[in-house]
Amino acid sequence: MKRLLSNWTFMAFLVFVVEMFILVSLAPNMLDTYNLKNMLNNFLVIGMIALPMTLVIITGGIDLSVGSIVSLSGVTLGVLWQQGVPIWLAAAIAVVVGGIAGIINGIVIVRTGIQPLIATLATMFIYAGVALVVGGRNSIAGFPASFYKFGTSALFDVIPAQLIIFIVLAAIFGLLLHRTTFGRKIYFLGNNESSAVYSGVEVNRVKLCIYTLSGLVAGLGGVILGSYFFSVRGDMGDGYEFLVITACLVGGVNAYGGSGTILGTVLGTFIIGMLNQGMNMMNISSVEQKIATGIILILAVVVQQLNTYFTRRKKPKPLADNVRVQSR
Repeated sequence: MKRLLSNWTFMAFLVFVVEMFILVSLAPNMLDTYNLKNMLNNFLVIGMIALPMTLVIITGGIDLSVGSIVSLSGVTLGVLWQQGVPIWLAAAIAVVVGGIAGIINGIVIVRTGIQPLIATLATMFIYAGVALVVGGRNSIAGFPASFYKFGTSALFDVIPAQLIIFIVLAAIFGLLLHRTTFGRKIYFLGNNESSAVYSGVEVNRVKLCIYTLSGLVAGLGGVILGSYFFSVRGDMGDGYEFLVITACLVGGVNAYGGSGTILGTVLGTFIIGMLNQGMNMMNISSVEQKIATGIILILAVVVQQLNTYFTRRKKPKPLADNVRVQSR
């Protein structure tokens, strides 16, 4: 039992179950088919972007620019459509633009040695500024009905398309992180970058890859949001970076790097997403929702650190130390 309680993924699952029980008790119609589909569509993009963010944080990095990349990709889609580019080609280009933004983040970090926090904070402002210059604060709409269905349709009128995309991405990133050599390099890098370098790990290449993946999925998120809301604008991704990071940390990704799982991030996404949607249904103000989210984030990080501290204390002493004690 103690082993289960020390497993953060298991604890996150328990938190989610308790949360759902409380929310359903307070808002019984929360799990109606219509409400459930709307709720999932409102926060699954955050979960998608959180998947590559998990890899970034495990390496000891951070990507604060994902919200701005969402905005940049969204207005790229809108502007191209206005210029007569077919909607699906415009969507593909928008995703590529997100990937290019991620590549730029990676290059800045690996070539200059600037800390990811500072580098992506700078690019966050740059990408957000470009998005506002290109798209402005006015919405760009008028997309074809077929594009609208991309972000709002549901398989058998029950399973949202966004949920299917999220599950596929979670499976891909889960395999990448937990079943490949590349994933082991990510953990190695997060635990000790110097040792990883001396062991022959292509540290710069790993960093460049994960920031590119982060940009690509953020670009995809911009396209999905454009489809879901049937419009795009230059500030559509504002604040998304904080929700994405919160989902990762609540899911058990260590803020200092070195540990975390995709399953944990999936659970963290649902914990944060369902909490916010439940509070919306109870007519709780956005300000109070932000307070609740902040408290949950602090508690998650504190519990992680306490768990790490007590786990280290319980580790047995080295054999040499035991021998010395017995010889005395």
